[in-house]
Amino acid sequence: MAGYSKSREDQLEKIDLSGLVQDGMQGVKKLWWLVVLLAVLFAAKNWLTVSRGYQPRYVASATAAVTSAASEDADYINNQTAQQMAQIFPYIMTSGLLQDTVAQAMEVDNLPGSISVAAEDGMNLLTISVTGLDAQAVYDELQVVLETYPQVAEIVLGPTNLDVLDETGVPGDTGKAYAVRGSARQGALKGAALGVALMAVYVLTRRTVKSRRELKEALNLTDCGSLPLVPKKRRKKSVPRQEICLLNSRSVPQGYLEALRKACIKIMAALEEGGQRVLLVTSSLAGEGKTTVAVNLAVSMAQQGKRVILVDCDPRGSGVGRVLGTAPAGPALADVLEGRAAAKEALQPVQAAQPGSLLVLHGSKEAEPLLCTARMEELIAKLREAADVVILDTAPAGVLADAAVLARSADAALYVVRYDATKLRQVRDGLEVLSESGVHLLGYLFNGDRPGHGHSYGYGYARYGYGRYGAYGGYGGRYGAYGTYSRYGQASLGEVGRRDKDGRIIRE
Repeated sequence: MAGYSKSREDQLEKIDLSGLVQDGMQGVKKLWWLVVLLAVLFAAKNWLTVSRGYQPRYVASATAAVTSAASEDADYINNQTAQQMAQIFPYIMTSGLLQDTVAQAMEVDNLPGSISVAAEDGMNLLTISVTGLDAQAVYDELQVVLETYPQVAEIVLGPTNLDVLDETGVPGDTGKAYAVRGSARQGALKGAALGVALMAVYVLTRRTVKSRRELKEALNLTDCGSLPLVPKKRRKKSVPRQEICLLNSRSVPQGYLEALRKACIKIMAALEEGGQRVLLVTSSLAGEGKTTVAVNLAVSMAQQGKRVILVDCDPRGSGVGRVLGTAPAGPALADVLEGRAAAKEALQPVQAAQPGSLLVLHGSKEAEPLLCTARMEELIAKLREAADVVILDTAPAGVLADAAVLARSADAALYVVRYDATKLRQVRDGLEVLSESGVHLLGYLFNGDRPGHGHSYGYGYARYGYGRYGAYGGYGGRYGAYGTYSRYGQASLGEVGRRDKDGRIIRE
């Protein structure tokens, strides 16, 4: 396998604590709204459930002083009696004696409320409470308990009296608001906990590539450079999306231009050293900016005097025209592959720079079933003879087999990896698919680099998802103004040469 090796150690991704912390912070920035949303939803659910299903429970209670037969130490005896009455209450209730006595006095079969008794420590005071669903019924039951409890306790403790000091009267419901608030609070905590758990799962499973160092340590490939992040700018909805294109150098940050030119020089040197002409550009997933890279490399090479042909081999994305700001003005790739037009009729010139030239062969959805045929191989062979460099912008290698099949006709492959978009495992899988085709893996280009992990915004790639025949979206950025493009007429394969200052082809 040329230029790429995959060892057992490569498969074991190291856990970087600092990286994990950064992932956690990024996860909080991206998913904080999920925690809030789940907390609100769970709180609302509990609130509605308790509000609709709440049954009020009324508590009627009274505080009474326990008095006993007179003795030398009356206070001690009264206090002891109160404690004993509270202690023997469970046994009285278990025997059913008190319940039967109260039910008989109330002339009911079942008591409307439950009875409880508590004694104050060190005092001859008892608090007797009755809890039930009917306010008047529990109050009436309390009155009967106050009358009958001494009679029942007399069997064990002897003669005792209860002197009522205070009572609640007919109780009101004061627990609904507390119950509703408590349930809403519990729901919010559960929702927030679920949101935090989901955020943790997201952080632990995402683990995307965030630096060139990760790629260098994990892959035995050449680092072809990195392109810095171009910060997102706010634009009105009525303003069409604009792409990052080297032709619009005044609208592209200088740092991006310099990084692109350095990467282009390195890639051109590698191609010339290996005697390679056909360069395939791909990535693991959609939205990593491979089309923007392919277009800008083609423009940069043309500006350095190379004859370049850029072929849009990604019919589902068709982003080459979008980045260049042009549309097919004649036959496209499908017309050439189906024999309806010659390649010279489909090649569309783009103003780049002198003395080089740039021709574009636009793609179309109709070309999808023909990309992996012998006709495409023959077309690439013809283009190889007509240009210094042929750049193939293909579909992501980790999604479709197009890149692997087209790689058989290419001399070298450049792999684009975007910051925080792809897992290292996905990068390995895509590279392995390419390496099986026998193509020389030129190296990787890190896109959207953010030294120090600064801003969290990239080029604003649109993603629409793969359909059976639908588009999966455009790549590249939203920024920079459309350049000025002029058509020079259709050029034949033999006319892919230099141009004079007026833009006319210099026949060679």
